[in-house]
Amino acid sequence: MSVPWILRRLLALYADKEQELREASTRVTLTISRYCDTSREIQEEIGRNRFAQYLIYDRGENGHEED
Repeated sequence: MSVPWILRRLLALYADKEQELREASTRVTLTISRYCDTSREIQEEIGRNRFAQYLIYDRGENGHEED
């Protein structure tokens, strides 16, 4: 028995979308990893140079911390 053409087409589309999802997931994973590495490097540099006390940290919804 032959598989109907529509089913073959849907299976091909499903495989394409699954591949796109895998690629997007890999890109997100790599981006998060790079972000974590960069954040860690910045924190280490701040610790080595001891200039963290001179940084202004932005907190709060509008850029200001509510008292």
